[in-house]
Amino acid sequence: MTPYEAAEWTDFANTVAGGAAALAGLMFVGLSLNLTEVLSFPGVAARAAATLGLTVAILVLAVFLATPGQGNRMLAVEIGAIGLLAAVGVAAGTRLQQAGPHRNRALLSMTLLFIPGPLLIIGAVSLWCQAGGGLYWVTAAVAMGFASATGNAWVLLVEIKR
Repeated sequence: MTPYEAAEWTDFANTVAGGAAALAGLMFVGLSLNLTEVLSFPGVAARAAATLGLTVAILVLAVFLATPGQGNRMLAVEIGAIGLLAAVGVAAGTRLQQAGPHRNRALLSMTLLFIPGPLLIIGAVSLWCQAGGGLYWVTAAVAMGFASATGNAWVLLVEIKR
């Protein structure tokens, strides 16, 4: 498997799509059950939106990666656009997250949600140029995205009740 041949990444894309869909579904159910608590704390709704947005971005990324017959340059544009949208979405959520008693902890969680966006942009540029690691940057972005989204999902679904 090479970092510059998207066709070789189909299994990865399928695995990522399943994980992202499961995590996004968990977030929807959990937010539905805890909507009153989420809305009662300043900035928590922004954190929830950023977390859900990141999981959906990863799901869309997997769809693009699994689409057969695309050229590397088109895929690079798609990955870069997803990375940019994810980063902008989290940055916007961070502005709203700055309220509340646990500001530093909240900003750390938002920073961890932000990191996958720039990693995707780096991966897109690398794929476009066919140098520097290519789709391995996408792997790093997905791993970081899943880790930070899972941590936030735990806080939004369990810890918020405490």
